[in-house]
Amino acid sequence: MGSGRYRPKKAYAAFRGIKRAKAGKLFFAEACGELFRAGKEEHLSKALFLLHGFLTCTDDWDVLIPYLRPYYDEIVTYKQPGHEPNGVRPHFADFNADASFSGIEEQIGRLSAFDRVDVMGHSMGCAGAAYACSLLGNVGRVVMYAPAFRYPRTDILIKRGAYLRRLKKLQTDCADKELLSKLATRTSTVKESYSKSVDLFFGRLLPHWSLRNLMTFARIMKRGREYLPSVRRPLCVFWGDLDEFIPFSSVRLVLKRTQSAEKYLVRYPDDGHALIYLGNVPRLARDTLIFLNGGSLTDAECEKGESRMCCRIVKGAAAGYVTVTGVSCDVARTNERVSVAVGRMTETYSDGGDSIIGRLDKSGASESGKFI
Repeated sequence: MGSGRYRPKKAYAAFRGIKRAKAGKLFFAEACGELFRAGKEEHLSKALFLLHGFLTCTDDWDVLIPYLRPYYDEIVTYKQPGHEPNGVRPHFADFNADASFSGIEEQIGRLSAFDRVDVMGHSMGCAGAAYACSLLGNVGRVVMYAPAFRYPRTDILIKRGAYLRRLKKLQTDCADKELLSKLATRTSTVKESYSKSVDLFFGRLLPHWSLRNLMTFARIMKRGREYLPSVRRPLCVFWGDLDEFIPFSSVRLVLKRTQSAEKYLVRYPDDGHALIYLGNVPRLARDTLIFLNGGSLTDAECEKGESRMCCRIVKGAAAGYVTVTGVSCDVARTNERVSVAVGRMTETYSDGGDSIIGRLDKSGASESGKFI
C-alpha cells in the first residue's frame, strides 16, 4: 500500500476546537483554518499524512515524528514507489509519476475517515501534498518543507561561505557571553549539517542519480505544480537559506499559486534542504506545532540569539486585498555593538500579495526594507 503507520499510545486530546450551537454539523473557517464540530464533546479524530522526498524514504520523518505524535490519532507515512529506508537497497523499477500519484490515491479512503487530516510534504513530497489536497475534503492544515517546484540552485557555495564569514565576524566583535555561545552553536550546526548533507548526497543519492530517476522527478514536480491551486486550507512553507538544491523562486511559486486564505512563510538563514532531520530540528518542530495547532507564528517569541524570518499573508474581505505581517529576529551589529535585532512590519496590498511575494529577496527581507 506504500505507507507506514505511527499510532500514539494515548488518544489525541490536545486539540482545542471551538464548538458551535448547531449539533452534528461540521464547519471550516477559511480565514483561520479552525475545525468546528458543534454539539460533540468527544475529541475530533485527527490524522497526519507525511510525504517524503526524492531518493530517500519514510525514515526522513523519524526525527520530527516524536514531536508530532502526541497531537494525532494516526500518522500515515507515504513511501514513494521503489524507495527504501537507509540501509535497504532501493530498486526504483516501479518509480514513475503515475505510480507515485496512484499510490497517494490508495490512501485517500483511509484518510477520509478522519474528521481532520493535516498534510505535510518535504521536497518532492510537496507535489504529492498538493495532489492529496485536491482529493481530500477534510484537510485541516498544509505544511511544505523545502518545496522542490523549482530547481536547481547554483549559488549555494557562495551563500554558505558568506554566511559563515558573517557568523565569524559577529563572534569576533561580540561581548555578550550568552550571544557568543549561541553564535558558536549556530556555526557548529551549519558546518555539521553541511558535512552530513554531503555524506548523504554521495552515499545515498548520487548512486541513484540516473537520468531515468531525474526525469521521473521532473514529471512529478510538473504535475504537482498543476495541483498547487487545490491547496485552499491554511498553508505554511518552511525553507532554509542554505538549501543545497532548491532556490527561493520555488517558495515564491508556492505562495503565488496556492489559494489558501492564510499563508505563512518561515525561513531559517542557517538551515539547508534536509531541515526536517538535520540542523535545528527542535526549532522547526516548535514552529510547525504552533502552526498546526492554530497559533500565530508572527507572534511567537524567538529565543535569544535565534535567527528566523516569518511572513504571514491573509486574504481580506475585498477581492485582491491581503494583509501582510512580517517579523524577523537575528543577531546583528547595531551602534558599534553586537546585539539581538528584531524587526516587524504590517501592510495591506491590493494585488493579492504578488508585489510583496515578488520582492522577498534571498536574504529574507523585502526590498522595501520594512523588516530585516
